Amino acid sequence: MNTTTSAEDCLEIIARLTERDGHAHVSDIARQLGITKPSVTATLKTLADRGLVQYVSYQPVELTRKGEQVASKVIGKHQTLQRFLTQCLDLPTEHADSLACKLEHELDDVAYGRLRQFLNVKTMDRLRPGERGVVVGLASSLNRRRFASYGLSRGAAVRLSKIAPLGDPRSFMVNGTEISLRTAEAKLISVQLAEAEGGG
Repeated sequence: MNTTTSAEDCLEIIARLTERDGHAHVSDIARQLGITKPSVTATLKTLADRGLVQYVSYQPVELTRKGEQVASKVIGKHQTLQRFLTQCLDLPTEHADSLACKLEHELDDVAYGRLRQFLNVKTMDRLRPGERGVVVGLASSLNRRRFASYGLSRGAAVRLSKIAPLGDPRSFMVNGTEISLRTAEAKLISVQLAEAEGGG
């Protein structure tokens, strides 16, 4: 369902206010968006006509199920962009937040999916104990045959089980079998994090 930028902003603010305060009033929405109450009212009437909100004058605004889905997607894009801008581009949080607000409306579903996937890929040496993933890449400098004998090939399920006191070696469960890798070796293997570990 296509929504305008102002409508998406309004749905996002309603969702955030409802989560924080338990309700979302026109005056609060207007304050958050930096626009007039009449402008908010006009947007809410349009959203109500499209089945995205339940709006009655002088009453708190509520998202419908469809509205919740749209708001959740917009918030997800914002959080994913902010994470990319802070973690990968090292931008200050406030700058990243402001920029994410602008970019979230231009990020289509294909780019959003690719960005989520990118943020959920890390090398095995960066896994935290208990973190799980699936092998998606091995550096060409690795002895593929040797690592295949460990079960380490594309598609293999891995989990970091423990790290030696000095950081080397690291023990991993690979398809149910425990193996040890030096950090230098683990750096050459990329894994896609399980969705629950990386969410965006």
